[in-house]
Amino acid sequence: MNHTKDILSGWVELSGFPKFTTTMLPFLLGAVLAWAYGHPINWVVLAISLLAVFLLSDFCFVLNACSVYADLKQKGLDFGNVEGTSTLHSTAVSGRFNALVKGHISVKQAVTGAYLCVLAALPLGVLLQFHFKTGVLSLPLGLLGIFIAYTYSKGLRLSYHGLGEISLTAGVGWLTVFSGYYLQAHQVSWLPTVVALPWVIDVFKLKLTRNIPDFECDQMINRRNLAIRLGKSVTASLYLPLTVCSWLAFVPILFLDVPYSGFVLLAFPVFFTAKSLISMKRGDWKTEEGISAITKNAFTGMILIPVALIGIFVIKMVV
Repeated sequence: MNHTKDILSGWVELSGFPKFTTTMLPFLLGAVLAWAYGHPINWVVLAISLLAVFLLSDFCFVLNACSVYADLKQKGLDFGNVEGTSTLHSTAVSGRFNALVKGHISVKQAVTGAYLCVLAALPLGVLLQFHFKTGVLSLPLGLLGIFIAYTYSKGLRLSYHGLGEISLTAGVGWLTVFSGYYLQAHQVSWLPTVVALPWVIDVFKLKLTRNIPDFECDQMINRRNLAIRLGKSVTASLYLPLTVCSWLAFVPILFLDVPYSGFVLLAFPVFFTAKSLISMKRGDWKTEEGISAITKNAFTGMILIPVALIGIFVIKMVV
């Protein structure tokens, strides 16, 4: 009984549930966007599709954590000498290894669980497409999500070849919003792409920024992501132009027949993003404490983008 409890607690720790907001909130944004433009929400479809998104997110996060941990072990890193925990590679997006270090769950058990998540998600995709008639792209969109999640750290190992940031941006940034819209509207439209653009840019920016504290670890396992290829200084210098691009990407939304009063909600993500930008320009990214504060504020600002956009389109419907 205790062994099963350890495995479950280990699985939860490896999953890092706060990260699920990065996939489920933009998916909800897509659904709300469809509703705001004449497609009533099918709540059963929304519940089933959110469960599928949850399962595929778990698959991606756990598989990535196990991949990095296995590579570090292969390089001979003794986690027992790193303050007894996995502090070397500890950002939320990269995975927390304490459960593996303490033996609560093994890599094999975690990877098996990750693949079981995919097996559980597949029939949900079939159900959505063929029973609920959500559109011919429903299952292919899910399969694309599986492909991106798998190839990020396994198979093609895109995150090891400077393509991980792009694939993650495509999956978390664009695919989530587009899929949320498509499963409700049952049609392809430019609308979710335009609305998702600020979110897409910010996802890419945060992924780059979070690679800075993991720089030495990624070098150790030869994970040649963009931060490794560009260097810390150049990576940090991209924060300002990417932030400006993200803010400018809100402008097209002004022309989507939404009440301007709703745009006051954007003050929340802009505040936290600006806070992290000031710290970045001050050079705080050069210290462990500084980059930790920057990534925390950057993540908060990023995740508040779909929240604010959901609020804007809900206001459109209410007003």
